[in-house]
Order: sequence, then C-alpha cells, then structure tokens
Amino acid sequence: MDLQLEIIGKPISEVELGFTATIRIGSPIEYELQVEGEISVRTAEGRLVSAPSNSYVEIRGELESIVGSKVVRADASEVDGLSIELSSGAVLNVPVDEHYEAWGIVGLNGYRVICLPGGELAIWSAREGKSS
Repeated sequence: MDLQLEIIGKPISEVELGFTATIRIGSPIEYELQVEGEISVRTAEGRLVSAPSNSYVEIRGELESIVGSKVVRADASEVDGLSIELSSGAVLNVPVDEHYEAWGIVGLNGYRVICLPGGELAIWSAREGKSS
C-alpha cells in the first residue's frame, strides 16, 4: 500500500533529537513525526547523510537545517518506507524496519499513521470535530 500523507504544504516548525527524532510540522504545530528507525537526509546541496536509531545527533545540523522548509511531497510505502521532499530541495527517508516501528505521525485532529514492523501501515483517520 502507498499513501500520501496529509502534511503537504505545511512548514517544518521544530526538530528535537534524543532517543527519537521528533519533527513538528505546521504553524501552529499540527503534526508530530516520530522517527525511531534509521533516517537519511539528502541535503539541499545534494549531500547524503544518515544515522541509525538512537544516533540522530550525528546528523543534527542536517536535520535542523530543514526547519522553515515546506513539505512538497510526503509518501509512505509498505515497501520503501517514508519519503518527504521539502521546498529547500532536501529529502528525508526512513526505510521500513523488519523488527521495529520505524516511524509514526500523529495530528492534533486524531490522524495517525504508524509504520509497523515489516512495513505494514496502521492508519487512523482524522476526527470530524474537535472534542474539548
């Protein structure tokens, strides 16, 4: 299954690195992407860097450089993983992990997509109204 994510046109607002790479999207923030697997970044200059799980600080500069860029394409695939192209020319890729959840995105409206071990996508649709 291939899926286009709801984040197209939204800016990257924040990047926080720790045991996960957390990328907040929207202004104000509407979505949060949690990366728990390997991540690669093709920079706007065309340089390719990557980091395994738990080592995201190794590419801190490249990840932080995407803040302010808008998402122009965001595709999830059960075979190829997650691919996000940005207005700066940078591209983020998170491949499928055979043993762990590689990534997940959640929206304030209840929208959620999780890449399960092996690549299957678990999808929750957005709620119609917001509850208080």
